[in-house]
Amino acid sequence: MKQSIKTNKVLFIACTLVFCMMTTIITFAGNRMGGDSDSVDYTDAQTEFYSYLYVLASYNEMAGTDLSYEDFSETDDQTQYDAVFEMMSAQSEELDLSSEGFKASAYTLSQSELGLDAYISNFEYVYALGSVQGCFSGEDLDVETMMTNMLEMMGVSSDLVTNMSEMDTSAMMNQMYFTVMCLLPILLFIIFAGNSLIVDQVDKGSMAYILSTPTKRSAVAITQAVYMVVAPLIMVGCAFLVKLAACNAIVGEVDVAKYAALYGGLYLLTEAMAGICYLASCIFNRSKNALALGGGLNIWFFICSLLGMFGSENMVTMGMGVEELGRFNRLSLVGLFDIDALGTVGSGAVDTSFVPKLIALVVVAVVCYVAGAVRFQKKDLPL
Repeated sequence: MKQSIKTNKVLFIACTLVFCMMTTIITFAGNRMGGDSDSVDYTDAQTEFYSYLYVLASYNEMAGTDLSYEDFSETDDQTQYDAVFEMMSAQSEELDLSSEGFKASAYTLSQSELGLDAYISNFEYVYALGSVQGCFSGEDLDVETMMTNMLEMMGVSSDLVTNMSEMDTSAMMNQMYFTVMCLLPILLFIIFAGNSLIVDQVDKGSMAYILSTPTKRSAVAITQAVYMVVAPLIMVGCAFLVKLAACNAIVGEVDVAKYAALYGGLYLLTEAMAGICYLASCIFNRSKNALALGGGLNIWFFICSLLGMFGSENMVTMGMGVEELGRFNRLSLVGLFDIDALGTVGSGAVDTSFVPKLIALVVVAVVCYVAGAVRFQKKDLPL
């Protein structure tokens, strides 16, 4: 065991650091995409601010003036604005306008990610189209219809825009993270570590020296299998702790049950793939053959998961995927890692469809480890 730890120490540390770094980056990116950093609702402030702008625009048309928010914010003498607001408020019981209220609503919107200029520009379009009718149809024109027509002229379906606005960005980021980004460093580790534990030593001849001592083959097989079980567990455990810390620091809240289920499922997937590498290492006496079988299969699983991701519901909804590509998930062990179902753990309605899939991953891992150990004890080793 000490020799295994020493041999793979650098690889283990490097893959763990990359894994943890990706975890932090994805947590931050998911938070930004989800809009959690700008959680304040600006709807009321926008409605109030637009009321002030509408009053100014209407008064300008009636009196031939050039009142605007830019002039309001730059002038020290706001007597004219107070008079306009007072006059308009007197004409409607629903209006209670004042210079202080105008400043307050403008300040609130200025704190948003869009900025105040964007709201003013948007109001100009809304106001300009609000009283315009189509020259042929006679129907009222509005900004929403204009944008829909523009998108259709550009070849973008309005349904696609609607679907993208309703898309679950959190689920999409989890899909990308667990099936691609975090799987890659773990995959590299189990392929190279699994190859170095047994078949590499057989290929180099050092296994003959080990077995010339009182050490039994069963002890070697079990020790190396334990390493392949414990090392990925530590890697996934470190990433899980980093995820909790990152969520607490960036998002401000942590769904422990949800992430415990997701990282637990990731570990079982890792062990199923590690078991295949272990089995290949025990079957062959040449490293290249073991890499071809164990590494080749796992790389195939990774490629399938990458292609299958573009067949997921979220990617198809965004217009970036093709539904038929989802079939690749059936050709990979990664397809048994049901991220959407595992993500419901801790919620009021848990989707238990992930249970038989995780059991299948456990069965694959156990069968591969047991078959590999038995094969190593019975096979002929080159002298």
